[in-house]
Amino acid sequence: MTIAVSRSAPGDLAEGAETKLRRADAVEAVESLDIRGLQPGLNDLTVEADATVSLAGEAGESREAVADALAAQFGVDDVTVAAVRSVPPDAGDQAAAPVGE
Repeated sequence: MTIAVSRSAPGDLAEGAETKLRRADAVEAVESLDIRGLQPGLNDLTVEADATVSLAGEAGESREAVADALAAQFGVDDVTVAAVRSVPPDAGDQAAAPVGE
């Protein structure tokens, strides 16, 4: 994907790209982000990046739906999704059920 990062964004370039990607409704968390290229512009820097993200539930399960959901974020373009996989919920993430009488 390509991500447009403002030259005035706080932090370094990678932090700016992660922040922009996290703002997408489809993204719950950015697990990793590797910058592969850089194209300077007048007001922003466009980075080519590979990312692994945790998706919000409404992002969809097909590669096309996820690509469309990510590209809906302003400044995120040319999204190609290599794979979408489900991860079963971690039992430790759920609160203990109350004990019945």
